[in-house]
Amino acid sequence: MVDTLEWGVSGVRATTTDGRVYRADQAVVTLPLGVLKAGRVRFSPELPEEKLLAIAQLGITDAVKLFFQFDQPILPEGIVELYVPGANPDEWWSSTRGHGVELEILTSLATGDKARELLALPREKALRSALETLRQALGRPELTPIKARLAHWRDDPYILGAYSKASVGASKARSVLAKPVLGRLFFAGEHTASNAWAATVHGAYASGRRAASEVLRWRSEVHVQRPYSTDYDSVQAFMRS
Repeated sequence: MVDTLEWGVSGVRATTTDGRVYRADQAVVTLPLGVLKAGRVRFSPELPEEKLLAIAQLGITDAVKLFFQFDQPILPEGIVELYVPGANPDEWWSSTRGHGVELEILTSLATGDKARELLALPREKALRSALETLRQALGRPELTPIKARLAHWRDDPYILGAYSKASVGASKARSVLAKPVLGRLFFAGEHTASNAWAATVHGAYASGRRAASEVLRWRSEVHVQRPYSTDYDSVQAFMRS
C-alpha cells in the first residue's frame, strides 16, 4: 500500500508502507475519495489548495447492497426492477434476468439514512429485514434465498465509503479534482467524473480513459525540463509560472 507520493517537475516517487520505492515520470492517482479525505496517502509537497478544497467539499455516501440468490426466477415475467416506497431497502433489480440462466439474483440498494439503519443491525438481521420487505412486496411470505450477502464499503481501509456526493457549493469540485498537476499527477475515479456520471461505474471507467489520454498527450508534447524539487514553495512557483 502506498504511504507517500512525492512529486515534482521531473517525476514522481511512490513509497509503500513496507518501504518499497517506485519511480516514474507520471502517476495516475485513482485513490477513492474516502482515502483522499482521510489523508491515508501523504503527498509531498501537498496537493494544490484548490484540490484540497475540492476534496473537503465533496462528501461520501453511505451505501449498502444486498444480494439474494434464488434457484428460480422470482420477479414476474417482464419485470426487472422493483420499487417499494417506504421500505428499507426500497430498490430492487434482477442482476441475472436476460442472461440465459435459470437462477435469479436480486440486488437491493440502500443509501444515506436507510443504509446507516441497516448497518446498525447485525449482518444476518439486516439481511432478514431486507428479505421481509421483498416478501411483503411480492406477497410471497415463503420466499427463501439459497444464498444471501450484504456488502458495504464504509469500513474498508482501501475505500472508506461508497461513492462521492456533492454538497452545496461543490458543483465544480469534481472538475477541479480531475485536473492534472504539473504534468506529473493525473487523477481518475468516479469522484473526478462529470457531475452527470459521478458515483457510477461508467463514470469511473470514463475518467480512467480521460486520464490515460491526458498522460499520452502530455508525453507527446515537448516540455522544458526543470530541476526536480520537493520544496513546496519552488514547485508552487513553477506551477504559477
